[in-house]
Amino acid sequence: MAPAERRHERVARVLWVTLALNLLVAASKLAYGITTGNLAVSADGYHSALDGCSNICALIGITLARRPPDADHHYGHQKYEILSAMGVSFLLFLAAGQIALESIDRIGEGVDPRHSPWGYPLLLVTLAINALVYRWERREGERLGSPILLADAQHTRSDMLATIGALASVAAVGLGWVWVDLAVALGIGVVIVRAAYAIIGDSIQVLTDRAPIDASEIEAVAASFPDAHVVHRIRSRGTPNQVFIDLSLRVAADLPVREAHELSHEVEDAIRRRFPGVRDVVIHIEPGEGS
Repeated sequence: MAPAERRHERVARVLWVTLALNLLVAASKLAYGITTGNLAVSADGYHSALDGCSNICALIGITLARRPPDADHHYGHQKYEILSAMGVSFLLFLAAGQIALESIDRIGEGVDPRHSPWGYPLLLVTLAINALVYRWERREGERLGSPILLADAQHTRSDMLATIGALASVAAVGLGWVWVDLAVALGIGVVIVRAAYAIIGDSIQVLTDRAPIDASEIEAVAASFPDAHVVHRIRSRGTPNQVFIDLSLRVAADLPVREAHELSHEVEDAIRRRFPGVRDVVIHIEPGEGS
């Protein structure tokens, strides 16, 4: 099995496990929030449910991204994974909007939430699950160079912060400070919006072809070869795990074509060793003015 295929399978496995845990966590929170009227816990439940929706979007995205290059997509379909990451951010905005609407309804109705001691163990268990999922997704996202896993890890992290707020709300309601429930719900909405903006910012950098590798680092590798007299016009683009590089090498005018060709392969191999995420390197050989 090709490395890219193995990578996609590992990313998908992480997402399937995360999806199952998110649905379990969401169901628990929503059941408590709806039965007690605790808006903060309900908001946290919606957030967890959208975590599950984002997992589904991510699975669709990586399924499309794993397709090989074809006649219409010479560089492959990797950017579908980036589009899925942006889809996660839109779901976050949707969650924030839902929380805002429910907060407005709560103000208009003037109904106070009920306190139930079951909220403490329930939220502590879901918080522990989210913490484990966050650490796992982040570690695997960095190891596999997966933007969608890193984006989903940020989503899970914001869910952890929301759960901590929901715990504070349950405690405050128990003390009779019912206004804290509404304040925490709105705070959770702000946390969600910030996470959404962060994901969009990272995704836009890839979609607008921001260089994933600094040109000076690529130049240092190529210039380490004595026959590479001048290294210039260096460009790179792509995702962290699929980088495309092109550059020009100026060599001595009397360097034989065969040796120039071998030099380009040696430089390419050196760049691939230095930057494991490089998918392709195109090197243009230019003759200098003399030997």
